[in-house]
Amino acid sequence: MKKLLQVLLPPFVGFAVYFLMVRYSSFYFSLRIDEMGQGNLLAFMAFYRYLLPLLFTVSVLTQLLIVIPVYRKVMKKGGAGKKWAAVFLVFVCLLFAAGISYAIWDKNDGIHHLLKLFTFMTGIQLGYWAINLFILRLLGWKSVEIKKIEDPKQPNATNL
Repeated sequence: MKKLLQVLLPPFVGFAVYFLMVRYSSFYFSLRIDEMGQGNLLAFMAFYRYLLPLLFTVSVLTQLLIVIPVYRKVMKKGGAGKKWAAVFLVFVCLLFAAGISYAIWDKNDGIHHLLKLFTFMTGIQLGYWAINLFILRLLGWKSVEIKKIEDPKQPNATNL
């Protein structure tokens, strides 16, 4: 059950946060499927609204096949290994954000628009991974049992 939660819960919480942000924005009911690909915030929101089941499926598969095995290996490492893993994660997010931003960028809008897209995509990815890793960390904590030390001089049910 714990493994199933590690696979399903982090993507679900991350997507729920973004769904609530998109759903309760003032633009939600005016989003149309033909707005996707325009390279602005409304296009991203339309993409998210209409392709949410596909995106969630991809995130669960990513969680199962990549994130969980890597997370387990990183948790076994010391502090320096964890720091390098965090730096690598940020680098991967920057790399993917650059690729996605460049793919949806219209050259007529100028470099400033590309930088805004890059910053936005980086923020979305880092926010998702922060939520994901936080939930994994919460699921990984072991419950600590507090043992009650009995005083041998005090009578209890076992030594009556």
